[in-house]
Amino acid sequence: MGIGTGIGTGIGITEEHRALAHSVRGWLARAAPPGEVRELLDAQGPAALGARPAHWDALAAQGLTGIHLPEAYGGGGGDLLDLAVVLEEAAYASLPGPYLATALVGAVLRRAVSPGTGDLLRALAAGDRTAALALAPGTLTATPAEGGHRLDGTAPPVLTAQAADLLLLPAATADGERWFLVDAGADGIVVRPHRSADPTRPTAEVRADAVHVPAHRALPLDSALVRDLAAVLLAADACGTAARSLDTAVEHATVREQFGRPIGAFQAVKHLCADMLVRLEQARALTWDAARAADESTRAAEEDAGRADGTGPGARGLAAALAAATAPEVAYTCAKDAIQILGGIGFTWEHDAHLPLRRAVLARQLLGTADTHRLRAARLAEAGARRELALELPAEAAGHRAEARPHLAAARGLTPRDARRALAPTGYAAPHLPAPYGLDAGPVRQLAIQQEAKEQGIRLSDLSIATWVVPSLIAYGTEEQRERYLPATLRGDLQWCQLFSEPDAGSDLAALRTRAVRTDEGWRITGQKVWTSAARTADHGILLARTDPDAPKHRGLTYFLVDMKNAEGIDIRPLKEITGEALFNEVYFDDVLLPADAVVGEVGGGWRVARDTLGNERVHMADQMTFDSGLEALIARSAGLDETTRTRIGALAAEAHALACVQLRTTLQQVSGREPGAGASVRKLVQTLHQQKVAELTLELLGPDGAVDEPAAGGRALHGFLMSRCLTIAGGTTQIQLNVVAERILGLPRD
Repeated sequence: MGIGTGIGTGIGITEEHRALAHSVRGWLARAAPPGEVRELLDAQGPAALGARPAHWDALAAQGLTGIHLPEAYGGGGGDLLDLAVVLEEAAYASLPGPYLATALVGAVLRRAVSPGTGDLLRALAAGDRTAALALAPGTLTATPAEGGHRLDGTAPPVLTAQAADLLLLPAATADGERWFLVDAGADGIVVRPHRSADPTRPTAEVRADAVHVPAHRALPLDSALVRDLAAVLLAADACGTAARSLDTAVEHATVREQFGRPIGAFQAVKHLCADMLVRLEQARALTWDAARAADESTRAAEEDAGRADGTGPGARGLAAALAAATAPEVAYTCAKDAIQILGGIGFTWEHDAHLPLRRAVLARQLLGTADTHRLRAARLAEAGARRELALELPAEAAGHRAEARPHLAAARGLTPRDARRALAPTGYAAPHLPAPYGLDAGPVRQLAIQQEAKEQGIRLSDLSIATWVVPSLIAYGTEEQRERYLPATLRGDLQWCQLFSEPDAGSDLAALRTRAVRTDEGWRITGQKVWTSAARTADHGILLARTDPDAPKHRGLTYFLVDMKNAEGIDIRPLKEITGEALFNEVYFDDVLLPADAVVGEVGGGWRVARDTLGNERVHMADQMTFDSGLEALIARSAGLDETTRTRIGALAAEAHALACVQLRTTLQQVSGREPGAGASVRKLVQTLHQQKVAELTLELLGPDGAVDEPAAGGRALHGFLMSRCLTIAGGTTQIQLNVVAERILGLPRD
């Protein structure tokens, strides 16, 4: 399958990045075919990988060694995000050799050009030199010496150092950590290749014995910047590794049969594969934004405009920490899960499934565990670092905003409800809808209107369930139904409830038992609905009932409109939930008569009506700070907590930021006219569990007060915890959603 061919979208989401990924993928298939990679694995020795792999010259000829370096130094003029796109593809193909390490050193030197490094950048861009970097000093020390420094000690394992011409090494000095650039062949430098976890990219021991480093090779580098860049590029590499594992698992689950069926039809396998995709999409989103944050920080520094907002070093460090906390762990867990799905086949040396696991282990060990980066993220957040996500619209949006400005001005200063009433007749309350109810607005115009409304301080009341009702009536309602219901609904004057769920059906609407029988007067409804919010206050409801008991699955269902205030025979009973409140209701229909014109669409076509969204859904504006109020409250009190708890807060920060990044990526794809991809499904699955975990930790931190159900003690947190349990049930349980992802996105067979 490969990245971008049905499973996820890859780190890059623009047409340019997709084209780049496609081009690199094709080249890699020719330059580093699986057979050659396998030979390195089977050789099981560092000597098998020479200083310059056979593909190196072709790699340089493709411009990939300098894609992220300035044109002034012979590079392609791209940025870190361009490089991340390439590295994801390279990892997917298990590209052997020093490409990642060399690219990382180039990215570091590009951000700290000093006398003597310009020529080195040109050599790296041309592929004439290779490089490696130690992520920590180990026992390396540097002491002043005539004309420079003396370097002694041993670095921790360095990725592909045995294939490097240049070594970038940190060392302890009397003034703190400093960075030194040395030639691998310099007197006193000893590089000993390791028998490594990943023979395709082995590590090496780098030892310095009285090595003289000239003054111009002592570089003015910020250690935090170096490690942030390493985090971003290793995260991109991890995304490719995880994608390879996911594709391997899905391909096997599709064809491998047990008990007469493909194993992909078994729910346990479905859920594992779907969860792999959800994890991968979070990792891609975080890596994408970490690369953007690093690029923005670099541009701001070059313009002498470093700021403490979403483009400053704090935001860069936070984004890098969140990516580093997530992507390598995703590669590691996805590789293990792929082997589990393959079973005994995955445990054999002959199958390549253990190659991604080896690569993931190596990267994870070098970069550090997820908890290390989660704790760093928590500390940065405690210190005030935040990453604001802003949506930049194309130039045409300015015209849309100007056009909308006088129309929206009519709602300025009004309450959300009154603002809706004022704008509904103009189409500006729902611009995504077709005229005359909306403006037939595409994604860019929708977002421009949202931005202008935000600028004017205009908020509209929520339509709630009516958000489902309106598209269905536009698509399938009669002219009389549309005239009767739509204007009032869009003004907010008609409230709706949804009468779908039943006690014995749950998410399986094919099992609905509420009956609708045709009579001379209309339709007689008998049955029970449950989990109906707003039933006691709604003016009307949308009802699915079975009109043909002999029809299979969803084909016997019909969609009805119900007058909740005036229809006789409706009994609404509050349903007390575990919080002690009654937000939901049970609704009983005892021979309720509905008029013949209560049917929307065709009799027996109710499922189609219920599923309809017109294809022009509202596009949501993605400008936001990425931590919600619950997480912000946890961050505010985290400084006094133990490291274990702060690490958990860091994990929640990674989830929250991933959700915001997924939303922004989805919106950007819609703006560019592409399908939104897996984003909506990923958000649903991650967000509900995330909110539950925030509620649980909030309660946990109260200690004994959390057991007291009184407002002055833990009552509010207890209520939030109890209420959160519905999140993974409402709108389709997590387990059903995983089935949907597995079948509709991954293409696994239905059970």
